[in-house]
Amino acid sequence: MSEAPILAAEGAAVRFAVRGSKKQVMAVDGVDLALHADETVALVGESGSGKTTLGLALLGLRSLAGGRVAWRGRDVASLDRHTLRRFRRDAQIVFQDPYASLNPRLTIAETLRRPLALHRIVPADAQRDESARLLDRVGLQPGALYLDRYPHEFSGGQRQRIAIARALSLRPGLLVADEPVSALDVSIRSQVLNLLTELRQALGLSMLFLSHDLGVVRFIASRVAVMYLGRLVETGPTRALFETPRHPYTRALLAAAPSLSRAVAGPPLAGEPPLPSDPPSGCRFRTRCPFAKPRCAEETPDLRDAAAGHRVACHFDL
Repeated sequence: MSEAPILAAEGAAVRFAVRGSKKQVMAVDGVDLALHADETVALVGESGSGKTTLGLALLGLRSLAGGRVAWRGRDVASLDRHTLRRFRRDAQIVFQDPYASLNPRLTIAETLRRPLALHRIVPADAQRDESARLLDRVGLQPGALYLDRYPHEFSGGQRQRIAIARALSLRPGLLVADEPVSALDVSIRSQVLNLLTELRQALGLSMLFLSHDLGVVRFIASRVAVMYLGRLVETGPTRALFETPRHPYTRALLAAAPSLSRAVAGPPLAGEPPLPSDPPSGCRFRTRCPFAKPRCAEETPDLRDAAAGHRVACHFDL
C-alpha cells in the first residue's frame, strides 16, 4: 500500500525485567508492523508470543525499549499534550475478558458517559441519549432499557458488546481488538465477529485483531502477521498466507487447526516454546523446526520478500 499508515511500529522492542534476576525478557524484538486505512490486520501466535504486548505498545500503554510507534506519521513518544489527547481518542481497545474490562460498580450509563464527558464528545444533557444510541449500534436494543443495569446483569456476549460500545463512544479511527471472542461461548463468537465486521465497514475503522484462532482470523482479516517469541516470522494477505504458507511455524499452526488441517501439508507443531528470558540463538523457531540446519543457529533471519506483499523470516525457500 502506498498511503502512509494510520499506526505503525518501526523496530519496536519491549523488555521486561525478571524478578530476582538480572535477565530481561524481550517480549517484542525489533518488530515492524503497519496498519493502513480501512483494513483489518490480524496478529496471530501462541500464548506468550508477544502479540498483546505489541498491541499495548502500539497504543502507548507499554513503554518501548527501542524503535518507535508512529500515529499518522508522527512519533507517539514526542506528541504534545493536545495531540496525545487526539491520539487517545483515535486509537481504542477492546480487551479479551468482558468480565474484567467493565467496572462492576458503575451502571452501563455511567460507563459510557465517562469517555463522552472526558473528551467532550456531546454536551452533558445529550450524553444519556448518546449512550443509548451506542448500545443500539452494537445490537443491544432498545439501548435505553439497558442503561441503568450493572455489568453482572449481562451475559459475556452482551458485556463484550458494551465494551465495544465504550470503545466506539470516542468515534475512533482504529481499534485494537485483543482476543475479543476467546472468552465467549462458541455460539456467541460469530455474532460478535459479525458485529465487528459490520462496524468496521460502516464506520470506516481500521482494526488490529489479536488472536490465536486461525479460523477467526481467516474470516475477519485482510492481512495477517504471524508472531513467534517476540518476532514476526511471516506477513502477507490472508488468502495467500492460508493457501501458500511459507514459514514452518505458520504451516504448523495451520496444520494444528482442525478445520484447516486438510488444506495444509506440514509437520504438526511439537514441543513447548523456549523461555522468553533465554531464547535460542539465530532463528528462534529452530528448536521446534523440522527443517532446521546449522545455519539457523548462527544467523537470525530477517523478513524478506517471498511473493507480492508476502514476506517470510526463514533462510530457506520451503
